[in-house]
Amino acid sequence: MGNPQPSRDAEEPLLSRLPRQSLPELAYAPGIRSGGVGAGRKTTVRESLELAQAEQSIVRITRGAFEAHGELGYVEALGEDLLLLALISDDIWLNGFALVRIADISELEAPHEHADFVEEALRIREESPPSASAISLEDIGSAIRTAGRLFPLVVIHREEVEPETCRIGRVQKVTKNSLTLLEIGPDAEWEEEPSSLPLEEITRVEFGGGYEEALALVGGQGPDVPHLKSVT
Repeated sequence: MGNPQPSRDAEEPLLSRLPRQSLPELAYAPGIRSGGVGAGRKTTVRESLELAQAEQSIVRITRGAFEAHGELGYVEALGEDLLLLALISDDIWLNGFALVRIADISELEAPHEHADFVEEALRIREESPPSASAISLEDIGSAIRTAGRLFPLVVIHREEVEPETCRIGRVQKVTKNSLTLLEIGPDAEWEEEPSSLPLEEITRVEFGGGYEEALALVGGQGPDVPHLKSVT
């Protein structure tokens, strides 16, 4: 159980080395380029994210408590406490989704300084922002449950208790307080028994990325165990 997975932040991406803006406490960003939202007053992180979603503009977020650099993406959806980001890799390809807590965002650039370049590269490559409208953002459990129904594998981060590792696997069950995950290791070998993880410890969830897809292709469906029971 809990095979360590390779860190996805081992090397700082090139685009993430570009200058970024720090947010003061209470999640206000006076200097954010936000297309005029809140003219004459401070603009909140949520307002900037909502505008970016409406305009389909590229943002860069950083969660300073857990990572040293930011990541690019489109704001796919916003819940009361959660942000679903359609990720853009450092070599400018769309690369699945990340679900993070809005309260964890310590730095935000909206829109990203080099958004025009990134958007043009994606256009030439015929990469368009994906849709994950079926993902529920009511709470972390609902998000994981719906992602588990749509994607073969999810990546679970518990950065406050396991800062150097993540868990990757197939969602088996989501209850009010816990996630049951059948894990797959970095060699694409499945564990025999599922793990139980407290939902309150989960700080980030990813799905639909290239690494997860590769593991699913090589590892197959895994052991014949019941798949994804409803929230109880």
